[in-house]
Order: sequence, then C-alpha cells, then structure tokens
Amino acid sequence: MGYFIQGYVVSSGILIDRSMQPTLAKEGYYLINEYIYCFVNPERGDIVVFRRTPDASMGYVKRIVGLPGETLLIKSGDVYKDGLRLEEPYAIGKTHPDLAPHSIAAGNHYVLGDNRWVREDSREFGPVPLKKIEGKIAANKLFPFR
Repeated sequence: MGYFIQGYVVSSGILIDRSMQPTLAKEGYYLINEYIYCFVNPERGDIVVFRRTPDASMGYVKRIVGLPGETLLIKSGDVYKDGLRLEEPYAIGKTHPDLAPHSIAAGNHYVLGDNRWVREDSREFGPVPLKKIEGKIAANKLFPFR
C-alpha cells in the first residue's frame, strides 16, 4: 500500500509495503500519472494505484496481469491467460493458491504484486474496477507517460 498526495495530473506517493519488490523499493518515492487512463486503457504489465473503497486513506500499488474479457487460471504457481502461461520475469516467488478458471468481467482488471508471497491483491479481494484505478506508476521513469 502507499500514501499518495492528491493531485490533478501527477501526484506523488511513498510505497510502504514490499509487495512490489524488487521492481519498486519499499519506502521509495514515486510519481503517479493520474491522467493517463483518460486517453488509453490499462494494459497488462501496467503498475497501477487504486483504492478498494472511496474512503480509504491509503492506495494499493499492484501490476495488472488480467484484462477485461480474459480468463485467468493459477496452477502450480504459474499464471495462465486464456490457456497460455504468462511470462512474468518481474515476479518473485510462485503464485499461490491455485485459482480455478476465472473470467474477468468488462471494466475490471486482475492485479497481483510482483512479490507473490505478499497476497494482498486480486487473489484476496478479486478484480479491480477501472473506476477505482487512480493512475499509473512507471518504475525508474520521471513521468509515466507511455
């Protein structure tokens, strides 16, 4: 999770957990592009900031692994999209527990942390609606504009 200063186009945040290590360092400062998804749809691999509830004081930072209309399956520690195993060079650890085939509804995204041992992600609370995604973080980039 992270705490983010409210902004209009770009805001900043401090990552306070280890779910995105090694891609994003714990206690690292990051800029969040809050405007990007007004122009383009989120893509697989995007690192996004979202709030599970409107009144939440802290946001979550996770990577999108499943897009609307896809079927995701987690089996023997690997993630499969529409029957094909995803290559996830950023992921640390195996993805558990197994997940039966799950169709992602329109307007939703399945998110996982890069450090798969930390399970506070879609495995726990399900897909994230696009309307709850607040922005995108690009690791090692000043402004995450594609």
